[in-house]
Amino acid sequence: MSKLAERLKELRNVKGLRQSDLAELLNVPRSTLATWETGKFNPDLKTIEKLSEILGVSTDYLLGKIDKEEHTEPLSIRLKKLRALLGITQEQFAKRSEIPLEIITAIENDQEVDPVVFMKLDILGTLLTFEKLKDRIVPFSEMKKILILGKICAGNGEPAYEEILGYAYDPKGNSDFSLLVKGDSMSPKFNDGDLVYVKKQTHARSGQYVVAYANGDECILRRYIHSNISNVVILEPENPEYEKVILVLRDNPKWGIIGVVTGKYSKENY
Repeated sequence: MSKLAERLKELRNVKGLRQSDLAELLNVPRSTLATWETGKFNPDLKTIEKLSEILGVSTDYLLGKIDKEEHTEPLSIRLKKLRALLGITQEQFAKRSEIPLEIITAIENDQEVDPVVFMKLDILGTLLTFEKLKDRIVPFSEMKKILILGKICAGNGEPAYEEILGYAYDPKGNSDFSLLVKGDSMSPKFNDGDLVYVKKQTHARSGQYVVAYANGDECILRRYIHSNISNVVILEPENPEYEKVILVLRDNPKWGIIGVVTGKYSKENY
């Protein structure tokens, strides 16, 4: 799969958009978008530029030319532009989004606020990029609220623990909890400080990202690879500086998958 196909699908999921939603924004059939996400075909340059605008990233990031996206505008400016697009006041935006007015005011004055609010506004900004979606402000009450259960190691592994750090909002509604990434073994896919959404399940397809117990109490984030060798699984890092975890199941009775990663929210958006 090409970088473009991979990032297109990932960014669409992170923003909580269905294929049909994004296809509608682009005025193309859903089947056409599906071929882009599988890498069978590529969109033209004009469409790539429109995709980057909708998904809130540069064309270089979308095409895989760079691995880290930098926001060129502070959130205060982006929020003001969003309200201008909608043609509504701070009070009206606060009522429709269920974000308290004092927080909206604080953001537009470049004051520090809860990172979860940034997540919410980032999602809203995507949904409201074009006029045709301007009535689709999703209130907090309609978004699934999930716990942030401590940190997941993306380094060499450490004992797993549950520590409720707060709440996050899942735009797709298919996650059971979230975890903060600690370490760089999964970089650039998942970076230190990123928030990953996790669906509880004890099985995974080869190639999926999982949260797993590797050696008893050691809990890590890795790509799950089903080996051709019977009773052997591989937990693979993204960072080549880290080694693969190869498990012979009969020798590791405490190994197991806790859940499958369904999406992420990057710390770069905070």
